[in-house]
Amino acid sequence: MPRMTIADIEALMDRHFPDWRNFSTLEGLTDRELTLRMPFKTQLLRTGGTISGPAMMALADTAAYFMTLALAGPVPGAATANLDIHFLARPRPGDIIATARMLRLGRRLAVSTVELRSDGSEDVVAHATVTYALPSRDAAH
Repeated sequence: MPRMTIADIEALMDRHFPDWRNFSTLEGLTDRELTLRMPFKTQLLRTGGTISGPAMMALADTAAYFMTLALAGPVPGAATANLDIHFLARPRPGDIIATARMLRLGRRLAVSTVELRSDGSEDVVAHATVTYALPSRDAAH
């Protein structure tokens, strides 16, 4: 069961990272997965007319962070410890949808998988495994 709702995550992000809404829209959250949309912008295109890899990596990282917040609670000090991404297909120009799922949530690490798809397609264009280091609960006191 999520410890934070979509509204909770949005409020936390608005306080700590106010520009996040320029990059993504949090669309769905269940106890098993989170859905995040990266709206299409021409600035995200690289040579050849495809969405850039760094933009997709940022989306995967953000989706994993939001999934971590949802299940671990408000931990703004969490930091990316590892991000491994496989680009599987060329995404078409358009919105990219990220679906994040938590693999393991421990006291110090949270490991998520994130699948990226072009909006309207079931085909996975990239798959990421993202690990977040969680701050010590003692450090917050």
